[in-house]
Amino acid sequence: MSKWARGRAGCRKAGTGFSNSRRQVRGLALAAGLALAAAGAATAGPMEEASQHLSQGDAAGAYEILKPEERARAGNPGYDYMLGLAAVDSGRPAEAVAAFERVLAVDPGHLQARAELGRTYIAMNEPEAARRELATVEAQDSVPDSVRETIDRYVTALDTGLSGGGTQISNRVTVRGGYDSNVNNSTSDSRILIPAFAGLGFATLGAGATSQDDAFGEVSGRSSVTHGIAIDKQLLLDLTASYRANSDLDQFNQGIAGINFGYSQRTPDHGTFTLSGQAQSYWVDDEVYRYTYGALGQWTYRTAGMTDYAVYLQYSKLNYPSNSVQNANRYTAGATVGQSLGGAGDPYVYGGAYAGYEKLTDSTFDHLSYAFGGLRLGGEVGLMPRLRGYASVAVEASEYKEPDPLFLEERSVIRADATAGLRYALTDDLTLGTEVAYTRSDSNIVLYEYDRVVASVSISLDF
Repeated sequence: MSKWARGRAGCRKAGTGFSNSRRQVRGLALAAGLALAAAGAATAGPMEEASQHLSQGDAAGAYEILKPEERARAGNPGYDYMLGLAAVDSGRPAEAVAAFERVLAVDPGHLQARAELGRTYIAMNEPEAARRELATVEAQDSVPDSVRETIDRYVTALDTGLSGGGTQISNRVTVRGGYDSNVNNSTSDSRILIPAFAGLGFATLGAGATSQDDAFGEVSGRSSVTHGIAIDKQLLLDLTASYRANSDLDQFNQGIAGINFGYSQRTPDHGTFTLSGQAQSYWVDDEVYRYTYGALGQWTYRTAGMTDYAVYLQYSKLNYPSNSVQNANRYTAGATVGQSLGGAGDPYVYGGAYAGYEKLTDSTFDHLSYAFGGLRLGGEVGLMPRLRGYASVAVEASEYKEPDPLFLEERSVIRADATAGLRYALTDDLTLGTEVAYTRSDSNIVLYEYDRVVASVSISLDF
C-alpha cells in the first residue's frame, strides 16, 4: 500500500465525527505532508522493519515495533518522525504530537514533520493549531510550487472552517399528486346521538362534517440557510411553504407558510445545542385559520458508533383569528434515538417518545384543553442502487380536561398512523417518490372517529 493510501486510512480512523469540510482539509494536509516526505527514511534493524509495516498500511504493527525503542532513540529525528507517523495512523494522535515536536525541537526546518503535525492537530479537533503549523510550511521558500498550492488549498479550507464554514444555502421543491379518502378528517357516520339533546333523537351531520374523498395536487418548497459565525457557532434560517388543492372540494384546500430562525452551538464532547424561534400561518379555503408562534430548544449528539440522540422542548402559541376562544398555549417535550446499522443497504432505524399539554387561554373552554403523549418508530434502507424504502408507525393518545358540553363526557382519542414509501434518485438532484399513509382515530365520542388513506406520487428537485 502506498504512503498516500496508508496515511489516508489512518487519518479516517483518527478523524471520526468530523464534518465534510474538515475531512477535506484532513486529506489535503496528508497529501502535502507526504509530498514533502523524503524517501528512504529507514535505517537498519527495527527502523527498517517498521518502515516496511508503514508502507504496507500496518501503522499499528509499526507502532508496536517502534514504541519499545523510544527510551533509547527519542531525540533522533528519523526515529521520532517515523514513530509520529505510526502513532497518528494507528489512532494515537497525542503521542504523535509529542514525537513530531521532538523532531522540530532538533530540526525546526523539518517540513515533513511540521506538515504531519498539522495533520495530527486536525485529527485532534484543534484546527487553530493545525492552521498555524501548516501556514508555517506554506511560508517556506523551499516548498515546491505544487506542494505550496496543495497547502494553500487546505489552509484556505481551515480558515473557512474556523469562520464556521461560510454560508450554505440549500433548496428543495416538491410537486405531489394523489388520492385522499378523507380530506376533512371526519367521521363516516352521518347520523349520531348527541347526549345533551338525546330527547331530540339522532342528529344528521351535514356534508362538510362527514368524510369526503377527493384527488389532490400539492406543491411545497423549503429553503435552508446556514451561516457560520465561528468554528462551533452557526446561525440557522428555514423557510417553508406548501399549498394543497383538491380536485372538487376546494373548501378544504390548505396552505402553510413558516419560518424558523435560530442559533446552534457545537461542542467537542457534548453534542450540539440549538435554540430557535418559529412562526407559521395555516390557511383553509384561502382564509387564515391559525397562526402559530413559538420557540424550540434542542440537543443532538452522534456517537462514534453512529447512534444519534436528541432531546427537545417546544413552546407554541396558537391563535385562531376567526375563533379566538380556541387560542391556546402548547408545551411539548420529547426525545429520539436513531441508529445506523451499516452493511448492505445502509439501513437506519429510529424511535421517539413525546408528551405535552395544550391549554386554552379562556378557561371557559377548558373542555378543549388536553394532555397528549405519543410514540414513533421508523426506518429506511437501500433496496437497490438509487432506490430506498422507508416506513414508520406512530401512536398518540389524547385525554381532555373537562367533559364535552354536548357529549357529557371527557373526550379520549387514540390516533395511529402508518406510512410506507419509496424514493428513487433519478439524478443526484432529482428524486421520484411514492407513498401510502393510513390514519385511524379511535375515540369515546363518535364524532372524532375516522379512517383515512392517502396515496401519492411526488417528484423533488434539490438545488
